[in-house]
Amino acid sequence: MTAVQTSYTDRPAAGAPGQEYDCAFTDVVSWTADEAIPFGAYVAETREGGCELPDTSAEVTSNKGGIALIDPTKASGVGYEVGDQVRVMRAGRCFGLVEEAMAKGDAIFARYAAGTGTQKGALRNDIDSTTAITPPGMSVFKGGTVAGGVVFELKYPGSATG
Repeated sequence: MTAVQTSYTDRPAAGAPGQEYDCAFTDVVSWTADEAIPFGAYVAETREGGCELPDTSAEVTSNKGGIALIDPTKASGVGYEVGDQVRVMRAGRCFGLVEEAMAKGDAIFARYAAGTGTQKGALRNDIDSTTAITPPGMSVFKGGTVAGGVVFELKYPGSATG
């Protein structure tokens, strides 16, 4: 007799990178992915209506970025592909893609250069020399671990709340 499936997942796990935290006011824009982008990563606007993972410190500090929100309809289940419409949170609270445990009040650094075992656009609480820099308008709203639970609050100038 074959086993019968008695449960299934119909939504991302609570605290997944890119998941919205609450239903408070948000400012979410749609940009087109210029490269593959994982859910919860920090992204930078590249042109009007386009985005990518940052590859310079200026792309992080320019006030033209945000967090790529999760889209459970994407076939990969982990991110956006080139040409996809990316939902980017510019103001509000969401879970982010992190490299290390973070606590409320920690400094935030977004990675713009990646090496072995690191991901551009990931967030962390130390500068890691010349590969990450502080994005303006962000704070840690709720601490958590790499496995999930770190909530970021975004208030970017030029967004609906800026």
